[in-house]
Amino acid sequence: MYSIRDRLLWTFCIALLLAGVAATYMTFISARGEVDRFLDTELEQIAVSLSAHTDGALSNMKATSSDEQHIVIQLRDSATGQTYLSANIPSAFPDTDVEGFANVRHEGQTWRIFSLKKNETLSIIAAQPVDVRVKLAFTSALHILQPLVLLLPFLVVAVWLLVGQGLASLNRTAKIVSTRSSTSLEPLPVKGLPVEVKQLVVALNDLLAKLEQSLESQKRFASDAAHELRTPLTALKLQVQLAERAKTEESRQKAFNRLHAGIDRATGLVQQLLVIARLDPDAHKKPFVVVNLADVIGSVVDELSVLAQQKNIALETNTVDLRVEGMEDALKLLITNLTDNAIRYTQPEGRILLSIRQQDHLAIIEVSDNGPGIAPEERKRVFDRFYRALGTKAQGHGLGLAIVKRIVEIHHGEIQIEDGLDGKGTTMRIQLPALIA
Repeated sequence: MYSIRDRLLWTFCIALLLAGVAATYMTFISARGEVDRFLDTELEQIAVSLSAHTDGALSNMKATSSDEQHIVIQLRDSATGQTYLSANIPSAFPDTDVEGFANVRHEGQTWRIFSLKKNETLSIIAAQPVDVRVKLAFTSALHILQPLVLLLPFLVVAVWLLVGQGLASLNRTAKIVSTRSSTSLEPLPVKGLPVEVKQLVVALNDLLAKLEQSLESQKRFASDAAHELRTPLTALKLQVQLAERAKTEESRQKAFNRLHAGIDRATGLVQQLLVIARLDPDAHKKPFVVVNLADVIGSVVDELSVLAQQKNIALETNTVDLRVEGMEDALKLLITNLTDNAIRYTQPEGRILLSIRQQDHLAIIEVSDNGPGIAPEERKRVFDRFYRALGTKAQGHGLGLAIVKRIVEIHHGEIQIEDGLDGKGTTMRIQLPALIA
């Protein structure tokens, strides 16, 4: 685990060090160029001045001490062989046929020289060690960079304070989160936070809101499930007691038949609860595949046609080849629940129509019947878990339409309830995004 403060400070210090090295190098190169140009001009002026004022009598000249810039002047008369040097150096510079500037290696040292011929016999050389130029350039660069070097400690302190101030809001937010109880899901304060931290806090608040909604949903579901399971379990216990107290084989068999029916109802309720539990968490992470709705409806009709025939209900279809992206088993469960509900609540000799059609970029699935229908004031509530419309005589648990609604939500669709066939009954209309070829 690393510290953002330490990483920022180290990054800044390293960047500042690299920038300082680069600035020192560039300043030295610039100062070296300026020093070379200045001293080259000086060497040329000295040589030209000597050429203008010397009379050629080298025997009267004596060596003098070198100045602080270590400039050495050499005059040589090739006719007499006389050489004048302005400083005591081990040996004279060799003659050169090329006039002007040059770098020469002499007595183990590099010299910058300017050579000039006054006439055919007299040559003038003004020379200076290159090391002297380097030292002058370094000294000049150091003077230029000295204020920056003095400012470095203040810059480091300023950055340390700024980084600390910038992270203070993050530390305060972390402290608020760490001191909260596990049941506290109120949003974190965002007032006065910098943009970067505010984005993180807003994301956390969104997560807390979703978590609160999920927990409330789970609490409500657990409470409702416990309530709904209590009734069939109580009934099962009573049926067992009746079977134990039965005095005749007929009454005992009747109690056992009721017991079996109660077990079937409880099993159906548990299965529906398990379906809800599987659909709720992380449903958006489950892979979607291309699903042919006509094939799904055909499969549902094959499975439920026997139930429809038992009530002499006509189970009709009107489908087209239309595809959507989704979970095939969930879409089949959706249509199965709607069709099973229609069969349960439609009177004998009734009609049920399963249809598919395309509307713009939507796939429209409709399950219509001519049964008793659902009152307009109850159409919004029938999708609530464990809710059953008043006056309902068919067996059920109040979870089928809740499962349908959840599947529709997972597939980013909508569900509506409208009037059914022959001006009565119910039509369940589902809209899903269609795959257009």
